[in-house]
Amino acid sequence: MKYFTATELDGLRTQHLTEWFANVKSDPTQAKLSVFLSHSHKDRPLVEGLIRYFAKQGITIYVDWNDGAMPRVTDRETAAKLKKRIDTCSVFMVLATPNAIDSKWVPWEVGVADQMKGEERITVIPVADASGRYAGAEYLQLYRRFGKSDYSDSPWLFEAQKDNLSVGLGDYFKRFAKPY
Repeated sequence: MKYFTATELDGLRTQHLTEWFANVKSDPTQAKLSVFLSHSHKDRPLVEGLIRYFAKQGITIYVDWNDGAMPRVTDRETAAKLKKRIDTCSVFMVLATPNAIDSKWVPWEVGVADQMKGEERITVIPVADASGRYAGAEYLQLYRRFGKSDYSDSPWLFEAQKDNLSVGLGDYFKRFAKPY
């Protein structure tokens, strides 16, 4: 399985920004499938590229910096609101960059999601360096990884993989989508 690179995500970000912004929601309860995206704010350009990719798939992404109800300064209220959003969203994903791994909040959010969602609803999106290597935190190896399929020539066929067992991204998300 191959992973996104920072360059690929940043390239997605620059394409039709208004199109993907419509799919960044502050209220995930209205979506058929919603994803809480844990990330470092230092990686905002990469997050914007990933949101653009998922918007094309019709998947709603929750990011805290787009939520007007979040406090301007992080505090206890921030933590309580993040816990509620993690619980409300269908799936929890973490954009695993060096900045995210070094963050104070991302490891905490992963722990909260692990308790609320279990391993099945958590997916790590490893971001590889320019040479294609990913060096993430050991604890993230517990969870399914999201990456490019090794079994297709299509550059945009992705799969979620754990313990060398892969499932297509569409099939993975179908498990957790709410009926209309």
